[in-house]
Amino acid sequence: MKIYDSLHKTINDHLHILNDRKVLDREKKMNSLNNIYDMISNFFNSSNNEEKENFCTFFLENLYDPLNILINDEFDECRIFVLKIYFLIEKNLNNLLLDNILFKKLKNEDNFVFICTSRLKEDENNKIIEEKEDIRLKIVQFLYTILSRHKNMYQQSPTIILNIFIYLEHILSALSILLKDPYPLLKKQTCQLLYELNIQKETKEEYNKIYKDILTNLLGSLHVRKNDTREAIIKCLKIITCLKTNRNSLHNVIECFKKLCKTNISNNVILEMINCIEMWILNIKDLNNVEKAKLIFIIFLCMNLKIVPCTIKRCYDVIENICNDLYKQNTNNRDHLKNNEHILYTFKNCGKNEKNNYEEEYNNLLNIEKMEDIYDIFFKNINYIFTFSLNKISNSVHNFFCEIKKELYYEIISYEKSCLFDSNEELFGIITLFLLLTHKNSFYFIKHILSFIYKSYISFKYLNYPSTPLLIDDLLFVLHENIKNQHEQNYSYQYESFLYLSKQVYVILICGYLMPIELCIMEIAKMIFDENDVERILTKFYLFNDKNENYKEFSSNIIETKNYYIEEMNEKFVHEKKINNKHNNYNNINNNNEYIFLNKNFQTYLQKCYNDLRKQANQPFIIERPCSDKEKKHEFYSNDHLLLHNKNNDIGNNTNIIINKIDERKLNSIFFQYNNVEDKNIKQTDEKNIKQTDEKNIKLNDEKNIKLNDEKNIKLNDEKNIICYPLNEYDKNTSIIYQNKKILLIILSQILGGYYVKKYSQNNKKEHVFNEECINFVFYLIHENIIYENNDSYPYILITLKHVIHIIEKECKKYTNILFHFLIILQTNPNFCSHSQINNLMEEIEKYGETKKIYFYNYEYYYFIKNINNIINLNDFDNFKYHIDILNILLCNISNDILNKYSKELMNFFYLIINKELNSLIKLEFLLFLNLFISRKKNVSTFFFKNGKDILKNILLPLCTWKTGLSEAQTRKSVLFCIRELFINNVLHVDIFKNNILIQNLICVLKSQIDDTWNHENREISIYICSYIVKYVTNNNIILDLLDYLIKLLDDSNISIRICTTTGIHSIFQNKNLVLSKEKCEHIFPLLFLHMDDDYEDVSKNIFYILKIAKGIDKDIFIKHAKNSSECSHHAKSYKNLLMNEV
Repeated sequence: MKIYDSLHKTINDHLHILNDRKVLDREKKMNSLNNIYDMISNFFNSSNNEEKENFCTFFLENLYDPLNILINDEFDECRIFVLKIYFLIEKNLNNLLLDNILFKKLKNEDNFVFICTSRLKEDENNKIIEEKEDIRLKIVQFLYTILSRHKNMYQQSPTIILNIFIYLEHILSALSILLKDPYPLLKKQTCQLLYELNIQKETKEEYNKIYKDILTNLLGSLHVRKNDTREAIIKCLKIITCLKTNRNSLHNVIECFKKLCKTNISNNVILEMINCIEMWILNIKDLNNVEKAKLIFIIFLCMNLKIVPCTIKRCYDVIENICNDLYKQNTNNRDHLKNNEHILYTFKNCGKNEKNNYEEEYNNLLNIEKMEDIYDIFFKNINYIFTFSLNKISNSVHNFFCEIKKELYYEIISYEKSCLFDSNEELFGIITLFLLLTHKNSFYFIKHILSFIYKSYISFKYLNYPSTPLLIDDLLFVLHENIKNQHEQNYSYQYESFLYLSKQVYVILICGYLMPIELCIMEIAKMIFDENDVERILTKFYLFNDKNENYKEFSSNIIETKNYYIEEMNEKFVHEKKINNKHNNYNNINNNNEYIFLNKNFQTYLQKCYNDLRKQANQPFIIERPCSDKEKKHEFYSNDHLLLHNKNNDIGNNTNIIINKIDERKLNSIFFQYNNVEDKNIKQTDEKNIKQTDEKNIKLNDEKNIKLNDEKNIKLNDEKNIICYPLNEYDKNTSIIYQNKKILLIILSQILGGYYVKKYSQNNKKEHVFNEECINFVFYLIHENIIYENNDSYPYILITLKHVIHIIEKECKKYTNILFHFLIILQTNPNFCSHSQINNLMEEIEKYGETKKIYFYNYEYYYFIKNINNIINLNDFDNFKYHIDILNILLCNISNDILNKYSKELMNFFYLIINKELNSLIKLEFLLFLNLFISRKKNVSTFFFKNGKDILKNILLPLCTWKTGLSEAQTRKSVLFCIRELFINNVLHVDIFKNNILIQNLICVLKSQIDDTWNHENREISIYICSYIVKYVTNNNIILDLLDYLIKLLDDSNISIRICTTTGIHSIFQNKNLVLSKEKCEHIFPLLFLHMDDDYEDVSKNIFYILKIAKGIDKDIFIKHAKNSSECSHHAKSYKNLLMNEV
């Protein structure tokens, strides 16, 4: 008591100063407050519990009211000291502050909590009364401190908690304003205080406006940079959003979370967001599928951010917890199972025999322990690339995602649309999760997934990189970890681009693995043909496969297709074909139901291809007239059969027959059946969603029973029920033109790669046999795209063929011809496709087909050379180069017998080149081909022995005629190379050198090229050719004439020409048929000695060898001119001495 009495006496003096309003000196007040603080601090250091209780009474009677006044003092220091005193009391009095001081006076104007909170509100000018940030922070910290103490003290007695909650509305109003405070630390402390209030227990209607304001201000504060502040804000959102009054703002919260995922990758922030979503889904009872999908989509976004693996695992654990809890809460499980049965039934109608036991399938779907080889690599790479590890998918997860799959995917494509100009790499992982968790029930979305992938490839900077096809192919067969360590060395890829491409490829592979292959292929066909009507695509497909004789009536100048010689040469191959034909006749198979890509129909396929090429070359310019809907169908069929302008009634009747047969085939098509089931399923799903939405709206309005006007009702419905439009409505505003065929072929190849993984992993299951119609439809897509305009797409066609061969395996035996045909075309440009890969595939086809590949080359060459004049368009350089490359490949691989047998057809093609006025580029390409053909020594000797003279006389020499222009000079240069190859390779008959007229013409042409001083390369090649042929010429007059011409060239200023000339003269002197008269010797020998004194030693050396031969012709004349010659250069003198010594 003594301490207490002394404190009372000492403080009274200072209280008098504080209470005296006439005292305006700030220093005096501060001094008094400081002394009071020190006195109270000293008192607490030496007081006991009884004295502390007495102090509470003293404080209420003497200090409480003055401090309440000073908390509103104009001086900042005074307000700070007041708060320091209260912090000191709170620290030393513990719970006595709550019971004996703060809650003794409950009137607002007398309560310190109320007064402090009032300073955090705004005045009439919308400015916070407490201007000092530090003081606002201390007030909030003080409120947080007493609230924490209050909750700890009375957590077992909820009735007493009303002591603090009587000011709840007042505190919430202040905190709502503080949430807009720009001071980050104050914002964080405000959120912590708000979270501690546990406002879920106090949800009075009069607080509704405050709760809405708090939610709005919380969302506006999410842009802060500090992650710890964001965590506090999200914790508050977790509680505030669950309140009924904020139910309609869930959509705004979700949108803010999406934006946060784009800018924040803090693990703690992500975890808080995930906790929020888990709480909302499990506690907000009236969530519809759209809202569930939006929340799940945020979890997907988080799982694909660059965060630590444990956070990603937490995300998936939340998904499992949500699915399991919702499954337990579902009181109508039987109806839920019926829905699954309906989905299974839908797949059965589409030709799929799925198991009814989902539990077994999903327990084994991603069970990595049981994987082997390609199946093992496939799923391990998914875990590597997308960072989330999924060992198995439970039945409850699958059921939940089947319920929200449409709403979830609509959210995915909406997000993709909003990120049109941003990086969308995270969407690959999101779509992967969507596919794996919905499994085979996601087939409806394949079109939009493929469309998204197409757009992502367009922006990929390495799309045209030469190593991209190799990397895409390796991604399926090599572990990602092994490629990652060598991505720069082997593929020259940056890691970010490598990872981006890996995600692209694996999304497609997963689609091929999970979805019906028929549907995937048809969607790709729609993109390739830019046609959404499946019926029209199938009609074109069946028309192309039509082998009816009526087709011949629609085409003029039908090309001969019988190949008697091939049949005689390859009896084994023909015998096999006869057996197959006999078997088909026994089974009474209708020709119209067989496909044109089968071996037995390959002749018809080639016939159609060659006819189409001829039609393209001669296609007239047509302006189409508008037609009615009734005419469209008939015109569509007629255009494919060239009937548009044909008035023949018989042909019209035949067309109707074809139409009817094709319509019958479409009804049984696996593609067309799937299209009907899909449309039906879409319609049922849309009607079901609309019905459910209407029922929920009615129920919601009945429960709330809120009296609002019509405008507010409309606004409420718009906010609450986010409409998920049918995806076909979404398509109307998002049409895409798929111009880049390379991307589409990448997608096709990887879809088949995914199906190959499924077949490989379940090899013994009959339901995974590749349907024959699918096989032929894939061949049809390849046929439509394996054209020279798409040569940069050839690597992906090669990958597609590889997957097809691996999928159908022994069925290759029925398609060996078409497979070889495609592989031959792929060889036309070695810059894109590796010949080693093509040869490996050919070896596999040989193994399945039991036929050597040389027979396929012979078979292909026969049809090609028979129709070459109709195939090649001499007015189109790209077309010409494409087909001349094919011809070159065939000539490299056919047998010598076939080449000689059809040499006449090949020569006719050569003559065609000469007889037409062609573009210089086409001439150069032809001469390049001819040069390669001549230089290839294998299997060509007989052909050139027979036709070499004609090629030289009637093809090469006419093309070497001198004309002005640089392009003509290039043409002549190419001709000279060909002539040189003819003579160097010794492919010409020896008798050609006895044909004096031909040799004279040849030399005359060569002289004209030598005289062209503007083209030194042509001059050198011409002299070189002269040097070679002059060795074997038998006519002395021709030899002497050429000798005189070459002697004159020794005066040429070009050193290379002089060297070549000396070589040619040396060849002349080596000819045993050379006869020189004395007069000729008198003329030539002095000239040779004169030019032996050339400035260049190489010229002198060559003339030295010439003179060594010349001295044997006439020794006397040689010695005479040798003595009379005088040399200046040292090397000329040395060569002359050698000559004289030998004499």
